[in-house]
Amino acid sequence: MNRNAVKFLSVLALALSCAVWSPAQEDERPAQKKLTSKAAQEAKAKAAYREKKAKAKAKAEAEAKAKAVDINHATKEELKKLPGITDAYADAIIAKRPYKSKADLVTRNVIPNGLFQGLRKQVAAK
Repeated sequence: MNRNAVKFLSVLALALSCAVWSPAQEDERPAQKKLTSKAAQEAKAKAAYREKKAKAKAKAEAEAKAKAVDINHATKEELKKLPGITDAYADAIIAKRPYKSKADLVTRNVIPNGLFQGLRKQVAAK
C-alpha cells in the first residue's frame, strides 16, 4: 500500500474511535444523572414537606373548630375561660342569646370589636 492510503486509514480509525468512545463523555453523563436524581429527590422532599405542613394546618384548624366554645350553649364558667371575657361580658353574652353567628357579639354591642378579633377563632354560634 502506498503511504497516503495508510495515513488515510489511520486517520479514519482514529476519528471513529474518538467518535464512538470518549472518556470525557462518560464522566459527564453520570454527573448529569446524579444531578437529575438529586434534583428529583429534592423535589420529592419539598413536596412531602408541603403535604405534611398542609395536613398539620388542617388538623390544627379541625381541633380549633372542635374546641370552639358555642356562645349559644356555653355556661358562664366556660365563657370566662376565654381570654378577655370577664363576669360582666359572660353575663351579657348569656343575656342576649341566641346568636345567628359569632359576629353578632359585635353587632349587638355585647363585646368590643378588639376583644372579638382575639376570640373569633375560639368561639362558634351553633
